[in-house]
Amino acid sequence: MSQPHTLHPFSSTEVVRAEDRWLPIREVSERTGVNSVTLRAWERRYGLIKPQRTHKGHRLYSEFDIERIEQIQQWLGRGVSVGQVAKLLPPLTEREAAAQESMPTTQSANPEPDWQPVLDESMVALQQGNMIRFDQTLNQVSAIYPAALLMRFFWQPLLTYLAAEPEGERRQLMQLQLDSYLRNRVGARLMHRNLQTKEQKRLLISHLPTHKPRFELWLAALMCTDLNIPVLLLDELPVWSLLHLVEQQHPLSGVLLLGNEKTTPLKQREQQQLKTVGSPCWLAGPLAKIQPDIFTKCGWQIAEDWPTLLTEQRLHF
Repeated sequence: MSQPHTLHPFSSTEVVRAEDRWLPIREVSERTGVNSVTLRAWERRYGLIKPQRTHKGHRLYSEFDIERIEQIQQWLGRGVSVGQVAKLLPPLTEREAAAQESMPTTQSANPEPDWQPVLDESMVALQQGNMIRFDQTLNQVSAIYPAALLMRFFWQPLLTYLAAEPEGERRQLMQLQLDSYLRNRVGARLMHRNLQTKEQKRLLISHLPTHKPRFELWLAALMCTDLNIPVLLLDELPVWSLLHLVEQQHPLSGVLLLGNEKTTPLKQREQQQLKTVGSPCWLAGPLAKIQPDIFTKCGWQIAEDWPTLLTEQRLHF
């Protein structure tokens, strides 16, 4: 059995051989869908991965590291807490053996012990209007868990709890505060990311007019920033002609349209405009179940599980 490559410190003028397959953290993030902040947390706080370093301290990852990151994601996806994952992974010193081992499939896991305290703390912060505390709690878990798992274990249960709050002024205030918080968080993220992706095609994310909070719109945009998907965000898409204008001014990699209320059937002119959009278009949100026909006949695809769509399609956007 061949020995694994050992990386020695090299100068900035040296080139790593292609067959060594060392990848910088940015490429690893794009390939796995795990943002760089989370990768660093897995390394520093939990010792789950151990990338090599150049003499300047830049992280470089091997194919073994990629496989290990994917194993970590599988365990987290089953609800195992990040603190327990290390016990389920092969030791880092046994790289060759690890490459031949498959992930265990018989062990069950319950996410409740790991996520419930976080959800409880977040709900209390919302009820008290303490958005600083809410932000601190969210930042802690965001630094550890990938975007798809945050959506599954944090955001979706949190929105379910919020919807179960008794009708009244307190629930309205909680919704307004969360909506404002998410809007501001998205704005800050997109301002930073879009400065780095001016020339890239972007995924247009928008929402049909509604009087309800547009939580899914903000969460979809946040998830895209975590997955390194360039985004063009429009709060609302009130007239279909906007699609045509946007296509002319900003090349699109796709369109993700959310809606939670019934809408009027599309006119023939509007249908023709939608058909001219030269990128894949998806309809998501409750509207995808309520009135899918008025969009599918125009060539749109239904994305009831849009977090999975974004995760699986991230390399194509």
